[in-house]
Amino acid sequence: MSSLQLTNEKFILGRTSRGLLLACYLFMSVWLSSFSNSTQGTIGIFLICACALAMVIYTYKRGVVRFTITDTHLQQHTFKGGWVVKWQNVSSLGLCRSHQPTQSSELPWIGIRLKDPVPFVKQACPRLITNLLLEQRSLLYLGARETEKEHLFQDQVLDSSRVELKDGETIKGLQACLYHRMHYQRDYWGYDIFISTADLDRDGEEFVGLLRKYLAGSGRST
Repeated sequence: MSSLQLTNEKFILGRTSRGLLLACYLFMSVWLSSFSNSTQGTIGIFLICACALAMVIYTYKRGVVRFTITDTHLQQHTFKGGWVVKWQNVSSLGLCRSHQPTQSSELPWIGIRLKDPVPFVKQACPRLITNLLLEQRSLLYLGARETEKEHLFQDQVLDSSRVELKDGETIKGLQACLYHRMHYQRDYWGYDIFISTADLDRDGEEFVGLLRKYLAGSGRST
């Protein structure tokens, strides 16, 4: 199967888009500077407009999420880093579903269950781990509440106790937090890694179907 590059980006900041943004910046700067009565005021207006433009671009880029899907792996790219999962280390994947019959069955999260979580934990950078722990905090709380383990949430949310691996290696710090968090999430939802459906360019069910095709294809190629 051919490799895919997917993104939730609504429009690409190519040459034309950057030109339009620059034109808007110049127009607004010149228009606002016409209300200034001094050179210093004009310079200040240009600087303020430049900062505003930079903040708009920065905020937009923070929300951009990209996915690379190949025969061998799934990779997510975000503003704060990315992660890679090889298909040979994936045991199952699917949409998270509520345990409560009175609630909407499907949750806005896609879960991936790994055969071995250690490689994922070791390759994750501190910045990415911090983002994952914060972003998926609500999902952990929901899992604890729906399974009547809400009293354990405070102990689980930042559990950084050391982890002794079978080969004698020790995981600690943020990596230990991520390892424990994956363990708790698996206990609640059956998955280790989660993708928000808000980060997708398509419906969650459609994305899961696409991933399963690549997962099945990787098994046949192996």
